[in-house]
Amino acid sequence: MATVSIRHRVGDLDKWKEVFEEFSTQRKAGGEISYSVGHLPEDPLDLHLVFEWDSVENAEKFMTSHELLLTMMDATVQEKPQIVISEKLFGGQV
Repeated sequence: MATVSIRHRVGDLDKWKEVFEEFSTQRKAGGEISYSVGHLPEDPLDLHLVFEWDSVENAEKFMTSHELLLTMMDATVQEKPQIVISEKLFGGQV
Protein backbone atom coordinates (compact mmCIF):
# COMPACT_ATOMS: atom_id res chain seq x y z
CA MET A 1 0.00 0.00 0.00
CA ALA A 2 1.12 3.58 -0.69
CA THR A 3 0.36 7.01 0.68
CA VAL A 4 0.33 9.94 -1.75
CA SER A 5 0.56 13.50 -0.47
CA ILE A 6 -0.07 16.39 -2.87
CA ARG A 7 0.08 20.12 -2.27
CA HIS A 8 -0.90 22.67 -4.88
CA ARG A 9 -2.61 26.02 -5.26
CA VAL A 10 -5.83 26.40 -7.26
CA GLY A 11 -7.46 29.43 -8.84
CA ASP A 12 -11.09 28.45 -8.29
CA LEU A 13 -12.03 26.07 -5.48
CA ASP A 14 -15.53 25.34 -6.80
CA LYS A 15 -14.21 24.47 -10.28
CA TRP A 16 -11.40 22.38 -8.76
CA LYS A 17 -13.87 20.40 -6.61
CA GLU A 18 -16.15 19.77 -9.60
CA VAL A 19 -13.28 18.42 -11.73
CA PHE A 20 -11.87 16.42 -8.79
CA GLU A 21 -15.21 14.70 -8.21
CA GLU A 22 -15.73 14.01 -11.94
CA PHE A 23 -12.28 12.35 -12.04
CA SER A 24 -13.06 9.88 -9.24
CA THR A 25 -13.70 6.95 -11.59
CA GLN A 26 -10.28 7.34 -13.19
CA ARG A 27 -8.58 7.64 -9.79
CA LYS A 28 -10.27 4.48 -8.50
CA ALA A 29 -9.37 2.59 -11.68
CA GLY A 30 -5.76 3.72 -11.18
CA GLY A 31 -5.60 2.26 -7.68
CA GLU A 32 -6.98 4.90 -5.32
CA ILE A 33 -8.42 3.46 -2.11
CA SER A 34 -9.28 6.62 -0.18
CA TYR A 35 -8.61 10.36 -0.05
CA SER A 36 -8.73 13.38 2.22
CA VAL A 37 -8.66 17.02 1.13
CA GLY A 38 -7.69 19.99 3.29
CA HIS A 39 -6.22 23.45 2.90
CA LEU A 40 -3.68 25.56 4.69
CA PRO A 41 -5.35 27.49 7.52
CA GLU A 42 -4.38 30.87 6.11
CA ASP A 43 -5.21 30.11 2.47
CA PRO A 44 -8.25 28.08 1.36
CA LEU A 45 -6.86 27.89 -2.20
CA ASP A 46 -3.63 26.15 -1.09
CA LEU A 47 -4.76 22.53 -1.00
CA HIS A 48 -3.27 19.47 0.66
CA LEU A 49 -4.52 16.08 -0.52
CA VAL A 50 -3.69 12.72 1.03
CA PHE A 51 -4.54 9.47 -0.75
CA GLU A 52 -4.19 5.80 0.07
CA TRP A 53 -3.22 3.90 -3.08
CA ASP A 54 -3.11 0.15 -3.67
CA SER A 55 0.59 0.12 -4.61
CA VAL A 56 3.56 2.42 -5.07
CA GLU A 57 3.81 1.34 -8.71
CA ASN A 58 0.20 2.26 -9.50
CA ALA A 59 0.50 5.55 -7.61
CA GLU A 60 3.64 6.52 -9.55
CA LYS A 61 2.06 5.56 -12.86
CA PHE A 62 -1.09 7.58 -12.14
CA MET A 63 0.68 10.64 -10.71
CA THR A 64 2.89 10.93 -13.81
CA SER A 65 0.11 10.34 -16.35
CA HIS A 66 -0.67 12.80 -19.11
CA GLU A 67 -4.38 12.44 -18.31
CA LEU A 68 -3.80 13.70 -14.75
CA LEU A 69 -1.75 16.64 -16.02
CA LEU A 70 -4.55 17.71 -18.37
CA THR A 71 -7.16 17.26 -15.65
CA MET A 72 -5.18 19.43 -13.22
CA MET A 73 -5.03 22.16 -15.84
CA ASP A 74 -8.82 21.96 -16.25
CA ALA A 75 -9.18 22.12 -12.46
CA THR A 76 -7.40 25.51 -12.24
CA VAL A 77 -4.24 24.13 -10.58
CA GLN A 78 -1.88 27.10 -10.79
CA GLU A 79 1.52 25.55 -10.13
CA LYS A 80 3.45 22.34 -10.38
CA PRO A 81 2.14 20.17 -7.54
CA GLN A 82 4.40 18.91 -4.80
CA ILE A 83 3.85 15.14 -4.82
CA VAL A 84 5.30 12.68 -2.32
CA ILE A 85 4.66 8.95 -2.69
CA SER A 86 5.61 6.76 0.25
CA GLU A 87 5.32 3.06 0.94
CA LYS A 88 3.28 2.38 4.03
CA LEU A 89 5.15 0.68 6.87
CA PHE A 90 2.49 0.65 9.58
CA GLY A 91 -0.38 2.69 10.98
CA GLY A 92 -2.76 2.92 13.87
CA GLN A 93 -5.22 5.02 15.76
CA VAL A 94 -4.68 7.06 18.89
